[in-house]
Amino acid sequence: MAGIKYAPKPYDKSVTVLERVEYFRHWFYTTHQKKGAVAMKLGINAKKLNRILTLEQLPDEELLKGMMGLCDTK
Repeated sequence: MAGIKYAPKPYDKSVTVLERVEYFRHWFYTTHQKKGAVAMKLGINAKKLNRILTLEQLPDEELLKGMMGLCDTK
């Protein structure tokens, strides 16, 4: 057993809220979305959207679902 390191654990496939927000942020900036229009679609004001995009605030579960829905639409 000498020299044997711990076996790697299988990685958890779950995605964190932060990873989802970063995905939304990437989508937002690469598709050149307008803050006001996206905020209206999400039902929030532009200041809250800005805080989410700068990672000062994390969205609740319902808002996160809406954000992911926007990313999936083409």
